Amino acid sequence: MGKIKERSISLIVQAKKIEKDFPNSKVLTTPSKLIWKGRLQPSILGEAYDIQLNFKEGYHPDVFVINKKLQLYPGKKRLPHVYNSEKQWLCLYFRKAKEWKKTKFISDTIIPWTSEWLLHYEYWLCTGKWHGRGIHGKPEPFISKKSSYPVKL
Repeated sequence: MGKIKERSISLIVQAKKIEKDFPNSKVLTTPSKLIWKGRLQPSILGEAYDIQLNFKEGYHPDVFVINKKLQLYPGKKRLPHVYNSEKQWLCLYFRKAKEWKKTKFISDTIIPWTSEWLLHYEYWLCTGKWHGRGIHGKPEPFISKKSSYPVKL
């Protein structure tokens, strides 16, 4: 038997699910692109962050923190787990390992992973150690072991 081809989730279906799951955010779609802007607060004691996600069909979603300059831990020269510190372009998963695929909902994966990244960022600001998993460095155990630039809407 041959391999079953997985079907990608259309941009319209992705957008509708994001609107349902994150009703206080904005979603814009074109025939080949989805842009989401929303606010995430990773913990009740933490800050709220404005986020922009750009997703073009055939590519990976790109996620940025916007409208706020993320601070650095004293003595550090760049943010941890980012593709670009200046653009605040977050690294949420290892793309080559296909941890996210076009068959997965953005609102079930990328957006929650963004919130998790922000939580690890807040811990990093306090400790100077990145407690999240990833290939950018060995994770420090904490809780569990378990491109495009932002555009205006």
